[in-house]
Amino acid sequence: ASLERLRLLVAQPILERLRLLVAQQILVARMFLTAVVSMALFRDLEGSSVYIGELCRGGSCPDARFPILDFDQERGECVCRANPCWEENGVSHYCEDSTGFPYLHFTFTANKSLECSCNSIPQYDSVHLSRELCPGHSCDSVDFPILDWNSQHEKCFCRGNPCLDENGFAYKCEDPKLPMLHYFEDFNEEGGAVPKCECVAKHEKPNLGLRGSFPQDSFGSCVFSKSSQQWKGGMAAM
Repeated sequence: ASLERLRLLVAQPILERLRLLVAQQILVARMFLTAVVSMALFRDLEGSSVYIGELCRGGSCPDARFPILDFDQERGECVCRANPCWEENGVSHYCEDSTGFPYLHFTFTANKSLECSCNSIPQYDSVHLSRELCPGHSCDSVDFPILDWNSQHEKCFCRGNPCLDENGFAYKCEDPKLPMLHYFEDFNEEGGAVPKCECVAKHEKPNLGLRGSFPQDSFGSCVFSKSSQQWKGGMAAM
């Protein structure tokens, strides 16, 4: 009996140390899980704010000749652009559906030269981002295909389409005539941002005018919502 009590006395400190070690490991695992969840939430928040959508909040481009909502640095305002690949030094680029790469995509090199290509992923490109802020950058990943700008850190990055996870809802474009998923923003009643998503047509050069000619202008006027006119007008008056 004395020998058995001696064994118990020796085993108790060992068991206490084992319990303490297990508790420490559980605590470390919980801290790691919390950090991972926080990082995921931060990425979701960063991806939900699109630079052009915020910069041109409330704007839209219904004219098929100028379908790209963008910011023009020289004018200092939001504009509707024609796709620059429609008229590149007299060459009009287009992409055939039968090739498997039906979407016209443009980037700008480090020296701001235009490059046009056909892509399998529909992308809503920005001249301002690609040429002025991020020349030489491109996003070829299927998961993160969109070039964007982090104004807080002043750097370019690639992100996923925020419309694929907008408040827990994944938008999908099922109409083949409207295959491009486009993120934009509007104002709410308090002047805050309202994220929105829509399906738009692929950027194909429209055959308008005499003999299929195309207007020489590269810009069209933006159409702004009533809420954006109210809040932009109020901010301008302040």
